Amino acid sequence: MGKVMRKTLIGVVVLIAAGVATYFMLSNPVGRLVKLAVNGFGPKLTQAEVHVGSVKIATREGTGTLSGLFLGNPKGFKTDYALKAGTVDIDLDTRSIAKKVVVIHKILIEAPSIIYEKDKSGSNFDAIQRNVGQYLGAGKGKKEEGNAGKKLIIDSFVIRDAKVSYNGMVDLKLPDVELHDIGRKSGGATSAQVVKEVIAALNAKIMLSLAKTAAIGAVGGPVIGAGMAIKGMLGK
Repeated sequence: MGKVMRKTLIGVVVLIAAGVATYFMLSNPVGRLVKLAVNGFGPKLTQAEVHVGSVKIATREGTGTLSGLFLGNPKGFKTDYALKAGTVDIDLDTRSIAKKVVVIHKILIEAPSIIYEKDKSGSNFDAIQRNVGQYLGAGKGKKEEGNAGKKLIIDSFVIRDAKVSYNGMVDLKLPDVELHDIGRKSGGATSAQVVKEVIAALNAKIMLSLAKTAAIGAVGGPVIGAGMAIKGMLGK
């Protein structure tokens, strides 16, 4: 085989390899960005380990799935994690992706496993909620938003069929957590603001559920009192 022919074949192979690499790099671009955002921004916000295994979003249809969502615990807690979910379903308005406010029709966290750990200083979810509040209070949320240039409106955020383990002594099925129109009144919410609202709602729902569980009387009155206090504030 002549030198010219070999160079031609090598050139063709290189082009094919480059084409394949480009295809895999550019396929699912929104999913890759979401994964980078979650894995990079989540730990800063919660001061706990946060990551997803994979994110697949069909850009044309606007539907997608996050697999392997994991929310760890802040320092000082001994259990393996705060929340983990096999899948998170997403349905978004693809026309809004290029705009400053991204509209998400639905986020559904299906059947997550939750560990609620409590000690004298409070629970792991109290700590996560506090960390998010401190992040926003320090103005970091505005800085992150300024860099990202994106806000969110979420029509429906649902956590469904969650199972909660409390200090390894009580296991219960959590009533569905449902939030609607997040960020709509303000013209969009930052990612940090969304997380703050979701964690607060989830924390309150867990405490109320524990307070209503007859078995909780055997493992500590403080949780009941806290749950009843939130119940009174919410008027439920």
